[in-house]
Amino acid sequence: MESQVVEEVKTYNELIEQIRKNLNDNERFAKKLEWVKEMVKHYSEKLGFSELEILTAFEKRRDYWSANYYQEANFPRLDGVDVYENFEEVMKRFPSKQFICPRCNGISTNPYECNSGKEMDKNKICDWKSYGLFRTLNGGYRFTIKDSFLEKPFVDNIFKPIEIVN
Repeated sequence: MESQVVEEVKTYNELIEQIRKNLNDNERFAKKLEWVKEMVKHYSEKLGFSELEILTAFEKRRDYWSANYYQEANFPRLDGVDVYENFEEVMKRFPSKQFICPRCNGISTNPYECNSGKEMDKNKICDWKSYGLFRTLNGGYRFTIKDSFLEKPFVDNIFKPIEIVN
């Protein structure tokens, strides 16, 4: 058991060192590295995975510069984010499969791309995307799924389900 812990700490430190080097070992990015460590710890505490598992999952998906990858837009704090054990729990919570598009306020059956059919301008039907630059205009629903988090380590941001509209 102790040797496993030592090995995990070693692997964690190696990953952190890779990120540090990727940040060009620049003092300017020292705060970024500390932020990465804080986020890894935060996600570990909220999701119940080890810090090594979280960091490994993050790094497996990273395919660009650490300074751009590790930012709050990609890894928000999980306070206010619903955590589900599996996708089935999400589907049970939102059985209508109807979502409010934040741009046109129409009902979409797709939580990521508006298919309400609502005309926005002359001959222009709303085609808003929840994953675009402006995401859900702060009018969406954020959640993550625990049983697939290590393969897909991100917080999902979809159009607001009608079940939770005030």
